[in-house]
Amino acid sequence: MLASKLDCSLKALKAKIGTGQATVYCYVIATVINQGDIFFQTGSAPNFQGDLVTLCTCKHFMRTFLDIRDWENKWIVGFTGLKAGNRHNALVYLMKVGYTFESHFSFWTSGKVSEETKLAKATNRHRFGDIYQPKDTPGDCFDYRSYFPPLKSHVHYENDEWHKDISYEGCKGRKAVLLAGDTDYSFLWRRPKIMYDGRLHRGQKRLELKDLLENLKIV
Repeated sequence: MLASKLDCSLKALKAKIGTGQATVYCYVIATVINQGDIFFQTGSAPNFQGDLVTLCTCKHFMRTFLDIRDWENKWIVGFTGLKAGNRHNALVYLMKVGYTFESHFSFWTSGKVSEETKLAKATNRHRFGDIYQPKDTPGDCFDYRSYFPPLKSHVHYENDEWHKDISYEGCKGRKAVLLAGDTDYSFLWRRPKIMYDGRLHRGQKRLELKDLLENLKIV
């Protein structure tokens, strides 16, 4: 399904989304680089494997902004840094949150996501995966020992960084929620095509969706 949403034009994007009220969180994806004017993701999240956009191993603090029930129908948008975007913050992906999960265990055991997609995103199978597979006899779903460790080549393996992916507390002691995109409203761009009219910095910026769309331009 993501293939059908690749490199959507700005006009088609606005027609698809409309102008309704919605909250969007936008940020710069530091791990996306530009190789021959094509984007290349060097990190594990946002993750586009398995034909589903997920945010489960990145933006930990941002994912604690809201309670799990409040994330659905919010929007997430990721831009490049200025270097990868040819001196602009170029649009990489935009998704409406369709599913939320409190833990990697609940993601893995959910019937909302296909087995094929979960295996495509498994960190013990892919060095850029973003879902941790629970062991056959699960314990505490927020204890890293309840999961198979990622591949040694995984981008979060070094210094046990993956432990934070399993359990992270941020705003008001909330755990970081795992986010998956609504497949009908998930869009992906492979090259610098649509830019943010302004400058974005590290961290995150909260906007109304209509304001975001007004600040997108073609360069």
